[in-house]
Amino acid sequence: MNDLNLFSTSDIEEGLQTSMVLAMEWYIMNSTGVRSLTCNLGELVSPGTYILHDSCADVMEELLARIANEEENKYITKRHILAEQLLAKDLIPMIKYGSPDVNELQLLLRLLSELCQPCDADQTVAMPPDKYAYPDLKRLSSQVCEAFLDREFTSRLFTYIHELIEEAGELEMVQESYLSIKYLFTAIRNVLYLMRSEKENFTKLLSLLLENDLDSVLIYSINCHGRDELVLPAAQILSLLYSEFEWLRTEAEVAKEQDATCITDRLKRIVVQLLQGSLSALAISLMRKELKDGSDVEGSYLSWCLTYFLPYVSYVPVPLAKFRGVLSNKCVGYLVYQLSALVPGLFGGDPTSRSTQRIKERCMLLLSAFDSLLSLVFNFSLPSADKEDVTVAMQFYKDVVNMPDLWQILIFYIRNFDITMFPRSVLSQLICINHKLLTSVESYNKIFGAQLEQTILEHVKQFANKGIIQQYTLLVNTYSTNNDETNLAVFTMLSHICIECERRDLLYTPILLRQLRLLSDSCEACDEDRRLAFYVTQSFLDDVANRPQACVQSFINSLSTTKDENSESTGVTKAEPYAEWTDTEEGDLMSAYAEFTDPSVDDIVTRLGEMGVSYNHSQVTSKMEQLGLISSPSCQESLDLAELVKNICSEGDDDLISWLRSALLTASFTKAMCKNNREGSPLCYFSFLKGHSYPVIPYTERQSMLLSAHSRVLPLLKHLQLEYLLVNESIIPLIPPHLTAEALYSSAEKLRTYEADGSMENYEQELTDKHFDESLLSKPVCSSESRRSDTAAAHMDSGSQGNLNVWLSYMQITSRK
Repeated sequence: MNDLNLFSTSDIEEGLQTSMVLAMEWYIMNSTGVRSLTCNLGELVSPGTYILHDSCADVMEELLARIANEEENKYITKRHILAEQLLAKDLIPMIKYGSPDVNELQLLLRLLSELCQPCDADQTVAMPPDKYAYPDLKRLSSQVCEAFLDREFTSRLFTYIHELIEEAGELEMVQESYLSIKYLFTAIRNVLYLMRSEKENFTKLLSLLLENDLDSVLIYSINCHGRDELVLPAAQILSLLYSEFEWLRTEAEVAKEQDATCITDRLKRIVVQLLQGSLSALAISLMRKELKDGSDVEGSYLSWCLTYFLPYVSYVPVPLAKFRGVLSNKCVGYLVYQLSALVPGLFGGDPTSRSTQRIKERCMLLLSAFDSLLSLVFNFSLPSADKEDVTVAMQFYKDVVNMPDLWQILIFYIRNFDITMFPRSVLSQLICINHKLLTSVESYNKIFGAQLEQTILEHVKQFANKGIIQQYTLLVNTYSTNNDETNLAVFTMLSHICIECERRDLLYTPILLRQLRLLSDSCEACDEDRRLAFYVTQSFLDDVANRPQACVQSFINSLSTTKDENSESTGVTKAEPYAEWTDTEEGDLMSAYAEFTDPSVDDIVTRLGEMGVSYNHSQVTSKMEQLGLISSPSCQESLDLAELVKNICSEGDDDLISWLRSALLTASFTKAMCKNNREGSPLCYFSFLKGHSYPVIPYTERQSMLLSAHSRVLPLLKHLQLEYLLVNESIIPLIPPHLTAEALYSSAEKLRTYEADGSMENYEQELTDKHFDESLLSKPVCSSESRRSDTAAAHMDSGSQGNLNVWLSYMQITSRK
């Protein structure tokens, strides 16, 4: 007999019957509880009159509390609300025939929005598969949708809202009125989302909403100063409205649908109103709300709004001054921060995961937002533009020139672009954005006579390396299918590399030369591109005749390839004591090391085995010594900071120390400014404000190369209490947000001491975390601390430079004993 068969069949059937009876009794008991509770909402005394009871608000609050406190995916209260037909019996008549006060109205709208909640709160992902595990929940949402398709219900609902707006006039609304608008937007957002695949009902609903002046309520809410809670649902409604705009316009123009024509006309009016000032208010409010709440949802909608609405400026005569909020240094810096915040998820996560796919989508949306911004300003900086518009455009260009974070993150993305991760169009967009930035600097230079040629040349020099040329080669190969803007951006940069940088030898690669040779005789290429292609190919032939050895070496360098990063481990332990590791395996080793606080080699071997990388103890030990993760027996157990810095400087890499010290000073300065509600580096400012680590992104190829020396960089970062991220075998230092301004300055001072005189003195600095004198930080006092290594200061405007100098002077005084 099987020992597991403890119960007979009859026992099991009896148990099932008992469970069903208990479940039914429990359901009836709770349903009765909901029924008795909702009896106190009110009653329909006649076909056109609904009387709300005094306890109506309390009952709705209790229902909302029950819905909020239920276990996940149970939805018991919602199912009982459906069973009691609460929508048809009370909630809908309450709107159509009742007279709820403002508090009852906001509770009623909140309850309606909860009953038709279709998906996650950010409304940007598909409906979770288990959301409608109970068919009756779908029926409940359908009933709410049907209510909004009722002309009398929707008209009465908007009548309440318009009365609240008129009652407030020029004054600020009471809190309950704002909540009523917020929950109305939330309910409309949910219903639009549910109906987006039902074209007929979607059109009917949209017609009803616009007929009742939804557009005026949206614009009013966006322009409400200080009411950021209204902005996110408003932006979500806009995204749902315009997601079907092209289809509606096709229906209006081709099918001659009257409803579609009316809707498209109203939607065009919303675009005009947004461009006439509301878009800046929307952008600022979305940015402010994200910084307050800590979510990233608002940032996605900010990028979407900029990407979608800014191109319409070419059709609407609006002065550029209307976009001052969008073009502000803070808004642009915030977009730069968002791009940098995506780096860990893009390069450190699983490329096949859903979260990484979402990050890719956000990245492409951000790039489109940048592209729209630069295109907008460019159109207003032409000689034919209005003088005031040119002034606003030039101020934007000035901010861009003085924002090294933007240039750094842009070249970082170009350098690390992976064709297996992103479509080729993303690389095209990155290169076009870079071209527009360089064009903006040239425009600023021409109008104001500023000597910025050196700035342009320094930036172009960062592209004169083998890795960047490989990325440009990808687009040269698709010349015939590229748009004109892409080809212009690509060949302009190749021209800079050949002429200004005098590095045409970098273009001597078989793939690029073959394509340039074809383009030099192609009728598809424009004259300028054909001339450059001919110049490069002819220069190569001349160099082959005059310097054959150098040309052969250039070819050999271009043919050198790294191992396939997608290669998988065979699972067989390699026998050689110094086996050759692939780049992917090294990355897995670094990831495994980062998972432990103080790992032993055995821990790493075990973890690597779980990740499919099989090496023995001696092989892992050897590799960890090579990467600097552990010290070899022949070295000291650990070097102090002074000895480590001395070794780095003695090898001629003192610029690594200077660069890290500059980053620490920038972070220290920005930390101090955050205390006084001021900004330093936008990337650093927003990182600390959001509680994230500040990434020290390499700008030059030299910096990127220095960060590849793991055996030196990792111990140095550990001494400085910094974290790191591994991107394509290059380390990205991360300055954690918990380090105070004083601690950051102390670390920078230690590096300065060792860099300046090589002293081995390991002095201790005791700093107190105090608030700094606001007036002291605002005085433009010069300081001897301004050295060539403080590159961040060189990019700041004169006011920020003065503040930084005062900060350095102040910290020098307070940090010494």
